[in-house]
Amino acid sequence: MARIATIIKRNAVMRDQLNTVNQAYWSQLVKHLREQPKYAADETLLQRDLADLLTEILAAQKAGQSAEDYLSGGPATVAIAMGKLVEQRSWWQTWDALVPLLVFTLGTILPSVILPAVPLQLLLVAVQYGLFILAMGLGLWLTQRFTIRGRLIGWLVIIVGLLAAMGIAARTVPAHGLVYLTRVGGSITLLVFAVIITGLAWWQNRQHPNAWLPAVLGSLWITTLLALLARFPATSGLMVTSAGNLLIGLGTLLGDASVLIIGWRIWQARQHKAEDA
Repeated sequence: MARIATIIKRNAVMRDQLNTVNQAYWSQLVKHLREQPKYAADETLLQRDLADLLTEILAAQKAGQSAEDYLSGGPATVAIAMGKLVEQRSWWQTWDALVPLLVFTLGTILPSVILPAVPLQLLLVAVQYGLFILAMGLGLWLTQRFTIRGRLIGWLVIIVGLLAAMGIAARTVPAHGLVYLTRVGGSITLLVFAVIITGLAWWQNRQHPNAWLPAVLGSLWITTLLALLARFPATSGLMVTSAGNLLIGLGTLLGDASVLIIGWRIWQARQHKAEDA
C-alpha cells in the first residue's frame, strides 16, 4: 500500500492497460461505486479497492476473459455487491468496541460512586447502559447509510437524545438495587478494575500500537484516584467538603479532556500510518 496520491496514479496506469471493452466497463463500475455510501465518504478505501480490482481484471484480461465475465455481473450489480461487503476486521480491532463502553462508564457511572456514601443504583445503571447500547446501535446503522455530513448531524442528534433520556431516567427510575462501594471493598474493587483495564490496554497496544483502548487510561486512573482519596481515612473528610466537590469536578473534567487529547493523538497516528503504509 502507499499514499493515496500514489495509489491513484498507479490505478490510472493500470486502467490505461485495459482494452476498449474493459475500459468502458470500468468507467461505469467506478461511477456506480462512487454512488455507494460505503465509498462516497472514503476515497482512500475506494482507491485501494479499485487497485485490487484492476490487478485482478488485468490478470483476467491476459487470460482472455472480460471484466464483466470475471466479475460475474454488470457494473451496477457489482457496485451494489461491493457496497454491501463489510471489510474483515483484524482480531485486535474488535477490542476497540470496548472504548465507547468504557468512556461511557468512566464519564457516567463511576463518577457517581466516587464518594462511598453514594450508592450504585443497579436499576438505573441497567437503564443507562440500555439507552447507551440503543444509541450506539442506532449510530452504527446510521453510519452505514449516510455520508460524512449526514453521519455528523445524526451522531449529534443521537448524543443529545441520549443525554436527555439519561437525564429523564435519573429523575424517574426508582432507587432499586443499591450497592455501596465501601472504603475497603470499594477501594479493592476500583483498583482491580483499573489494573485489569490497564493490563488489557498494555497488551493490546503491544499487538497494535495505535489501538484506541489506551485513550481511556488517563480518565480511568484520575477517577480511581479520586475514589481512593474519598475512601482513605486521611483524605476522606476533605472529599465531602466544598473543596472536595471542586476537586472531584475538576478531576472529572480533566479525565474527560484526557480521553479527547489521547484519542486525538491516536487518531492522528492512525491517519499517518494509513498514509505512509
